[in-house]
Amino acid sequence: MKQLLLKLMSLLLLITTVASAQNRTITGTVTSAEDNQPLPSVTIMVKGTTMAAQTDIDGKYSISAATGSTLVFSFVGYAIKEVKLGTQATVNVALVSDSKQLGEVVVAALGIKREKKALGYSVSEVKGDDLTRVKDPNVVSTLSGKVAGLQIKQNGNGPTGSSRIVLRGNSSLGSNNQPLIVVDGVPIDNFSGATADFWGNKSIDKGSGINDVSSDDIESVSVLKGPAAAALYGSRAGNGVIMFTTKKGKKGGVSLAYNANLTFDNPMQTPEYQNVYGQGVSGAFDKNAAASWGGKMDGQKVTDYTGKSVAYSPGANNLSDFIQTGTTLTNSFEMATGNENTTFRAALTRNDNKGIVPNSGFNKTSFTLRGTGKLNEKFSVDAKISFSNQKTENRTKVAADPDNIFRNYLIMPRSVHFTDLKSTANYAFPSGTSVDGADVSGKPLSWTSNYSGLVRNPYWAAYNNTNDDRRNRSMGFVSFKYDFTQWFNVQVRQGLDMYTGQYNLRQATNTPYWEQSGTYNVTDDKYSESNTDVLFSVNKPISSSVSFNATAGGNTMYQRTDLLFSNSNGLLIPNFFNLTNSLVPTVNDAHTLKRINSLYGTASFGYKNFLYLDLSGRNDWTSTLSPENRSFFYPSLSSSWVFSEMLERNGKNLGPISYGKLRASWAQVGNDAAAYQLMNYMNITVKNVTDQNGNIIQIINSNASNTKALYDLKNELVESYEFGLELKALHNRIGLDLGYYNKDSKNQILKVQSSGSDGYEFHYKNAGLVNNKGIEVVLSANPVKTEKLDWNVALNFAKNTNKIVKLTEDTKVQLLNDNSTNGFLQITAKEGGAYGDLYGRKYVRDDKNNIVVDDKGLPTFGTEFEKLGNFNPKWMAGLNNNFTYGNFDLGFQVDMRYGGEVYMGSINNGMTAGTLKETLEGRDKMLVKGVTAGGTPNTVETKAELYWGRLGNGTEPWIYDATNVRLREVSLGYSLPKGLMSKSPFSSAKLSLVARNAFMIYSKTKGFDPEAGYSNSNAQGIEFGSMPTLRSVGFNLNVIF
Repeated sequence: MKQLLLKLMSLLLLITTVASAQNRTITGTVTSAEDNQPLPSVTIMVKGTTMAAQTDIDGKYSISAATGSTLVFSFVGYAIKEVKLGTQATVNVALVSDSKQLGEVVVAALGIKREKKALGYSVSEVKGDDLTRVKDPNVVSTLSGKVAGLQIKQNGNGPTGSSRIVLRGNSSLGSNNQPLIVVDGVPIDNFSGATADFWGNKSIDKGSGINDVSSDDIESVSVLKGPAAAALYGSRAGNGVIMFTTKKGKKGGVSLAYNANLTFDNPMQTPEYQNVYGQGVSGAFDKNAAASWGGKMDGQKVTDYTGKSVAYSPGANNLSDFIQTGTTLTNSFEMATGNENTTFRAALTRNDNKGIVPNSGFNKTSFTLRGTGKLNEKFSVDAKISFSNQKTENRTKVAADPDNIFRNYLIMPRSVHFTDLKSTANYAFPSGTSVDGADVSGKPLSWTSNYSGLVRNPYWAAYNNTNDDRRNRSMGFVSFKYDFTQWFNVQVRQGLDMYTGQYNLRQATNTPYWEQSGTYNVTDDKYSESNTDVLFSVNKPISSSVSFNATAGGNTMYQRTDLLFSNSNGLLIPNFFNLTNSLVPTVNDAHTLKRINSLYGTASFGYKNFLYLDLSGRNDWTSTLSPENRSFFYPSLSSSWVFSEMLERNGKNLGPISYGKLRASWAQVGNDAAAYQLMNYMNITVKNVTDQNGNIIQIINSNASNTKALYDLKNELVESYEFGLELKALHNRIGLDLGYYNKDSKNQILKVQSSGSDGYEFHYKNAGLVNNKGIEVVLSANPVKTEKLDWNVALNFAKNTNKIVKLTEDTKVQLLNDNSTNGFLQITAKEGGAYGDLYGRKYVRDDKNNIVVDDKGLPTFGTEFEKLGNFNPKWMAGLNNNFTYGNFDLGFQVDMRYGGEVYMGSINNGMTAGTLKETLEGRDKMLVKGVTAGGTPNTVETKAELYWGRLGNGTEPWIYDATNVRLREVSLGYSLPKGLMSKSPFSSAKLSLVARNAFMIYSKTKGFDPEAGYSNSNAQGIEFGSMPTLRSVGFNLNVIF
């Protein structure tokens, strides 16, 4: 027995020794089969065990395994590969792309790349090539129609204007509703100089900050729509996040690329004008009239405002006689290179624009450097710096600004000739000119003595009342990463965004309506924001069935704004624009500081590649709230279930459906307060007074703000949940993404009306609840795919419903517009109503809906403001088609917006001035359809001049359906054959014909764009004197060396 026991123990020891000898270290490199490039972060599992490892940045790995065991290699976008071990110590593997997963990696919050099927929330990605196929000087406008639920509205002052961006509806009543813009993980300031003042008051839209990013630098754009996707950005992400990822260098030698884009700009559409009746009133010529209600223009001689005999005719007064064909030329150069350890990219872009308005345009130069490097096996660095310099001349003024050229043209009498308005030096009356006994020397050539804000010689506005601005901006980051192990690392990143700008505004001497001696305004602003991040990351499978990754980190953000505004308040020497020439100089100086400190973390679990759970949390401490309220926590929870993967693992399938996923998420994010809303403050100004001798002296004056602060102010809170279904069928030839969301925005920071008993007109208050809910649908298909022809089509659709659930106990209506339009239109958020309801004066109607007329046969209007519509569309859609046939490719995009209403101020102006074609009818007589106050049909005739004049007093006639369908983009390209390229120094070359805003397919707004506006504020739904939307047609050449 004893000998038997010894033999058994010896046998057991031998087996153990042999087994131990078989557990050895296996090393190798994992690469992509397509380009032989190393693949980092590939997971290697020993099948049937908990042993796991990951490849490093060079695709190398090391794992302990026994002879005869099986290694399982898996990586996002590639087919899983299994290798059974023999006696070899090195196993190199090339993974093959999996068509089921290609393109399914997206950039999520904090710039982390995630497998899309693992996400429990909606993230839309647009590739950089889709943004540059048909270029636009306004970068963000190229996203329009490409993402479900993303609404982009460009202001009506041309390509240099700003854009308003809204994701999943408006929700904030007191703050802006635009998303946070992030570039390479670093938030940037998407400032806008767009004025919310209807009258202009010498304020000009200076464009959007995102336009300082060159479109040629963009690799991709990720749109994080819901709070769950954006929660890691905390109190700055209440309106969602748009993330721009820029290009890096590539491994494999030096690559040179050149792109040239030249487009010609003209109005996409213009209204139809009448050329029958000229300047005058009541059917007769009147030299002082600022309207076209005069007699018929038959070329007869009349004496104009200056006393000169002129032909009463409509010649040379079309808009095309004043504007010019605009051009935009973009040249970009790129050099990229890299090897196993480093990559480098340098890019230079130059934009030169000549506007359609004479004496207007801009130029911009952008330069970018980016490099990555692996300093050793564990330490790597990524750094980028970009610089842009922009100079803009004479941005177009909009709305009721007296220098709004397009509004002035709209009401200019049809018998006034442009040639007469530019017939003298400086477009002014010569010295010694007298009209009707009044000296008009040096005043603008005009057609009337009615020098109000409604009359301005367009050449005077373009060449004498000028503006310019210059902006220098630097953005960049440096990031260091240290790999403690293959599954644990830390990243430290320092990001910076800073710019300086100077804006100059000139009003020429003798300009009517403003200071008669002239004026000169100079605004200098400086902005800087630094973001310091530390992020620890763990990516280590728990077992062969359960994956796990987690992050923990923090951020500190510091923001500073400095503003210096100087105003001459008149000029001592005429038309000498220098602050030393100020008549009564005033200076305003302002500084704003803000800081947010944050801690955040995430945890993500995956089970057998079909079930995923994500948890995240972020806590912010903001400097803009009191110590008691400055800390707030934002959690999120999301999950996804790839049921097609689960069925496939169990030997089942869904027939033609190759991929199916359900997702769900819940999250809270918010908006903190702007700086300095907790305490009351004084505005220090200089007041000019005249002493007893008539001398102007200056005294320091202080005024309290008209808004009472609230020390106990709290952050706004946005709580949301969403569900989604994703399907792919017929070998991924058809795809469907269907989503539903519900979002509550509460505890809003409102500026509400006060009783005035405490000396304040307004006060801040936390109150209000706004709900947005809706559906988003993305349908994609590849209907035709042959050896030569490939057709891809994608349709996105979004419908959002908004409701103002509650405001405050004392306030049931919150005005979104300022006082400048209150006389004819109020844009409101009313409890029980919807965000952006439009209120104004309606027609008086009887119980049968007939318009009630007065004793003159003219329509009547009520005195109270009533609801007339809402500025939000009922739904939006975008249709994208791309065809490839041989070396040719064709793409086009159609944008659709259904429903919603807009106040068309341009149509109002043109009708009441008698310049539009529709005013021809009824010049001699007309009968308005309606009933008298007694209910009998109207029989009293009137004339078009009186009719349109009466309608100008109401609001309802100018409320139009904002539905429109437009052909947004068209491109037709030809790639030169490879055989031809092989005989040249180029590796590829492509020439394309491109067009943007090619055609308005459908609209009810009579030649005006219903989406044009004058402000980026929350007061939307009003168009007034906007510049025509431009159709850009041209060529694009792309060459790679």
